[in-house]
Amino acid sequence: MDHRLFTRISRTICHAENRLTVWRPLLIKLVCLTLPYANYPLERGIEGVARAGYSYVGLGWSHEGEDTLGFDPDGPLVHRTKTLCEQAGLTPVVIGLGSTPARDNARYLMRRIDVCRALGAETIQMGGAGGYRRFPHEPLAPEVFRAAHEAYVADLQEAGTYAQKQNIILAPKPHTGNTATAKHLARLLPEIDRPSVRACYDPGNVHYYEGISPEDDFPHIADQTCKIIAKDHIGPKAENNFPIPGEGDIDFERIFATALEAGFDGPVVVERVNGTGGTFTAEEIDIRIRHSRENVIDLLNSAGFALDET
Repeated sequence: MDHRLFTRISRTICHAENRLTVWRPLLIKLVCLTLPYANYPLERGIEGVARAGYSYVGLGWSHEGEDTLGFDPDGPLVHRTKTLCEQAGLTPVVIGLGSTPARDNARYLMRRIDVCRALGAETIQMGGAGGYRRFPHEPLAPEVFRAAHEAYVADLQEAGTYAQKQNIILAPKPHTGNTATAKHLARLLPEIDRPSVRACYDPGNVHYYEGISPEDDFPHIADQTCKIIAKDHIGPKAENNFPIPGEGDIDFERIFATALEAGFDGPVVVERVNGTGGTFTAEEIDIRIRHSRENVIDLLNSAGFALDET
């Protein structure tokens, strides 16, 4: 064998061995939204998330029927929320879209991008153009849905250009309509065609709204997914039952294994833990989100991920 070829082969083997030696599991940020505490003050939600052991929090959902962030990055709501997070030792990662008006939707979304940046968060979680007037029995007329879809794409193209400049990700997730499944998202993202717009995958929503296997669906969008919602579901389509993740019908080990294979690096978000929708005390929610954290960590570890707690 030629000496130079032998040397190159030896170096390649050595480098491969070194890579294997220093391999570390991908670190995932485990986020909990304050959404489970929607019936309680924002302060109580932030306190509960911190008390349950999370380092990262998702914000921007209503508490006691009131908006908690708004659309002014320099406004009192943002300042108050940021201060509460700092006092609790929580880092904001995800925010919700909030209630944008039908008109000027792109402009309000760009203002929400500014809010996201002011909080130091990374991603805005959002739905798509919904497919129903009232789920599950009253779908939109095709022409109505088509108009909503076209407006949605135009809004995200405009806001996506701005988000890229601000280093913020817009993350549509399954919620009927044009984001209903992984296949829908895989068609939608190229139509929007903005690097700042990436998929968020919600297996619980796919199971609930579509009645299909999220485990079989997810591979169609896994390589374009920036965030996974650890939402479980029990029962057939439209059955209102969202248990603690890991205790329902969703095979999260398979979901996370697919994510690992696709190079996914998080975050993973705990969103709903309220079972059949009954009212829980704040203390009961504390227990449920703590249990959720324990379950999701075990499931991530089983798939080959590790927790980022920096």
